[in-house]
Amino acid sequence: MPARVSVVIPTLDGQRWLPECLAALAAQTMADFEVVLIDNKGGEATRGFENGYAGLTITRIVNASNRGFAAAANQGLRAGEGAFAALLNDDTKPAPGWLDALLRAAEPPDVGACASLMVFDAAPGTVQSAGISVDRAAIAWDRLRGHPVIAAQAPAEVFGASGGAALYRRAMLDQIGMLDERFVSYLEDVDLAWRAQRTHWRCVYAPAAVVRHVTSATAGEVAVQEPHAWAEQGVAGGQEQPVA
Repeated sequence: MPARVSVVIPTLDGQRWLPECLAALAAQTMADFEVVLIDNKGGEATRGFENGYAGLTITRIVNASNRGFAAAANQGLRAGEGAFAALLNDDTKPAPGWLDALLRAAEPPDVGACASLMVFDAAPGTVQSAGISVDRAAIAWDRLRGHPVIAAQAPAEVFGASGGAALYRRAMLDQIGMLDERFVSYLEDVDLAWRAQRTHWRCVYAPAAVVRHVTSATAGEVAVQEPHAWAEQGVAGGQEQPVA
């Protein structure tokens, strides 16, 4: 039988980040999952993981050149056979109960996506994303970014899930389609959230699904800023940051 969850990890520089990410997946309390690695670097990013890692079942897809995050993620989503698909950045370290918490949150059949509590790897007491929110100007934000983790402990219904660590119901993706590859590497998760909302699929935030995130390790984003730094830039009252 297919694994219940397909964990899809697109990667461009996996040789640096994947060992810790895969080790964290191997320590999950929920074992009914497979891993799909999509290598956008001609095989260099996933060299050494051809035959699995730490007991994980791994499917490896190699692209001759960088196709971008969205296209690579779609390759993995199509290759996976699970009733759920978890999209995960290669520079993340999910806590042992990550998948368990997401699946519990996804039990209601109208929940199409679940958002993780993503924290900065360099500052794990600070929220990087607690789902996606949208303001009155239709600008998407990383919800509660810069807030202390203690302020992000309540489950909630949210607009969408950050593609850095999200769970999607396969039935929802079959209905609304996968990521729009025209977005290449940013905002593809926001677009998917818009389509899910329009078709009445709910997204819930699972605070127990904790993921440490280096944060745009490949793209080179600044790892963390304190809330007052956002305020100095005039961003959402110093509380949240626009989704890139």
